[in-house]
Amino acid sequence: MWRHSVILVVLACCFSSLQAQSTYINRTDLMALADSCLKHTYNFSFVKARHFQQILDVKTPNHPAPPFLEALIIYWEHFPLTPDEPESELFTSMMDMSIARAKGMMEHDATRLEGIFFDLFSRAFKAMFWADNGKSGKVVPDLRTMYNHTREGFALMDEFPEFYFSTGLYNYYIEAYPVAHPIYKPLVSFMQDGDRELGLAQLNHAIQNTVYLRVESMLFMSLIQLHYENDLNTAAIYAERLHMEYPANIYYQGLLVTILLHQHRYRRVREILERTGNQEGNYNEMISQLANGFMTEKETGDDLTAGKMYQNVIELAEIIGPFANSYKAMGYMGLSRLHEKKGLTVEARRYARKASNYTEYSFILDE
Repeated sequence: MWRHSVILVVLACCFSSLQAQSTYINRTDLMALADSCLKHTYNFSFVKARHFQQILDVKTPNHPAPPFLEALIIYWEHFPLTPDEPESELFTSMMDMSIARAKGMMEHDATRLEGIFFDLFSRAFKAMFWADNGKSGKVVPDLRTMYNHTREGFALMDEFPEFYFSTGLYNYYIEAYPVAHPIYKPLVSFMQDGDRELGLAQLNHAIQNTVYLRVESMLFMSLIQLHYENDLNTAAIYAERLHMEYPANIYYQGLLVTILLHQHRYRRVREILERTGNQEGNYNEMISQLANGFMTEKETGDDLTAGKMYQNVIELAEIIGPFANSYKAMGYMGLSRLHEKKGLTVEARRYARKASNYTEYSFILDE
């Protein structure tokens, strides 16, 4: 998630009028415009999304929301966005503009709440972009600020429900992550305790009551069920909802198809592929090759064709980069199963080890 230069003009003599213009909290008209922008963004309707973003930019020219929304548009318009693409600089500079404007809001009590939100989540979306592209070191400078704002958000949920997302994530991950990765237990022992069940409840509350982070709340609920709860059925419910609401979004399409394949729900997979078959690009082709290779392996037993498709998945994932690592893992696991079937145990184990280098998802590695 991204963009340009930073303009922060706050004249003391007219601050009160600027403040009234700039706060979105309790402004249902502005929140409705932001909601419309986000809905079109997540469904890849970028012309319509920019229409609403530009209205907000005119109405609130010094507010962090317009550059924040523009950054999200850039991210999804060029999905999967990688650091090598020139648009990535636009994405990060737009998020930096949002952070700069949020800083001005945090200096005043009346707008501090909203300033904290945009400062936190502009940094958070940049962090997810870097982490998804295998550049976690880029996240380090923002970690302390994000942690402090997340802690502040615990007390701000009732004033601004968007903080249910960050609080829910913290409460869940601070407990679940060290269990899955024991090496981090000493580190988190110095941090505030969480509550897994409360975290899930707060994320569900965010799904029902937020604007900016409603879609991200649904996504994380699905990913949590996949990675930590090992519950494919519940993960599928959230992924299906994402796909039904945003059918043009190829990331959500791929997430759902991946889950459905491992549930062996091939009829539903075919329905999705038939409806989205006109989409182009390496990411969409990777999803198609995976799905068809998987179904060929499982249904027809044409191992030669399935193997070629799994190789194609791996090659496409390599082109896309670290963001597609889970697909690369599924390609390698497919090759592992095909070699195991032929009695080629050494080769099968070699492919399985390669798969484990690219994912920790047990539903993929145990297939």
